[in-house]
Amino acid sequence: MKSSLVLASAVFLSVVTVNAQGLPEGTGKSIFENTCGGCHGADIVIGQTGTRDVWQDTVDSMRSRGALGTDDDFKTIVNYLTTYFGVPVNVNSAPAKELVDNLNLTSAEADAIVKARTAAKIKDYAELSKVQGLDIKKLDPIKNRIKF
Repeated sequence: MKSSLVLASAVFLSVVTVNAQGLPEGTGKSIFENTCGGCHGADIVIGQTGTRDVWQDTVDSMRSRGALGTDDDFKTIVNYLTTYFGVPVNVNSAPAKELVDNLNLTSAEADAIVKARTAAKIKDYAELSKVQGLDIKKLDPIKNRIKF
């Protein structure tokens, strides 16, 4: 019996470790793990994508089912999920609001992209990095979601 309990604990811990390792590093990861990990593993979001509205609805649903955290915790979780598990965004066609909502840009940064693409289509990430008023470093971790 004791060895079964030890084995079960080891399996559980290895699953938790694997799930945590699958999450990208970033602001909100630890809050996601602490708040959401009490009910499910990280595998529930790995491989999923959603818009800010989808992730907000999901977090609201979890909250209504008893997930514990502060308003700031849940806002941070939505930002984390939107950033790292968001939908692909085409910077040449997405409205400014979509750039703000799904790439976590400021309104000024989104407007700078819209202004730049009005002059000429943005061809690639290197060209996007030259947009005046855009902090490209904040997009580096999610550049695989950016389409041209």
